[in-house]
Amino acid sequence: MRTITNEQLMARGGRLGQVATLIGLVMVFGALIASFAQYRMMAIILVALGVVMYTLGGRGQQQAMRGPQRIQRLTGALGEFDDRYRLYNHVLPVDHALLTPHGIFVLIVSGVDGRIRCFKDKWVRDMSLRRGLRFFTEESLGNPTKETQKGVERLQKYIEEEAPDINTEVQGVVVFVNPEARLEVTTASVPVMPLRRLKGHIRRASARGEMSPEMLGALTKLFEEAPRI
Repeated sequence: MRTITNEQLMARGGRLGQVATLIGLVMVFGALIASFAQYRMMAIILVALGVVMYTLGGRGQQQAMRGPQRIQRLTGALGEFDDRYRLYNHVLPVDHALLTPHGIFVLIVSGVDGRIRCFKDKWVRDMSLRRGLRFFTEESLGNPTKETQKGVERLQKYIEEEAPDINTEVQGVVVFVNPEARLEVTTASVPVMPLRRLKGHIRRASARGEMSPEMLGALTKLFEEAPRI
């Protein structure tokens, strides 16, 4: 399997995180000065904005650090596939997309741990002391199924606009790469699985048939020539 990664975009995200963290600290320091000058309302506003910026910056830096690790884990899990399989990271309108001879998969990758439950696309993650201590750098769970649906729509639209002659279906998968994640999925509108099951899922999808070499070549060319932002 080949792996194509927009490393410049990932590095830029880390730098933006550092800037946001610095701005957050400056705001908090400004709030301290304002409190001494009896500008209490300004101090409250600066503290609130500073905490938000610091939190966003910290999470941005952590995401930039986790990015290469996630790509490495995905590559390790799918590495047995041949060069017709290509993993695109931060190249297309989604973070991770897998092009295979049997179809295209949008991979929504989550690194959260702990007990995670999903019922009818409603996600809940149990709170713990460990999570509380890591609040400023903790990755949020969000709603992976909705994120997957939006990612599929974005990539499908991109293909339709850039190569209208290509008629193919984009599928979505939610992948949890943290081995400490304990999934309890009752009902979900998209496949949800730990990383160890991803390869088997991709192989089972091959039962749907194989796309023509011409279509695979056209998609490969389209994805390879995607502009690097």
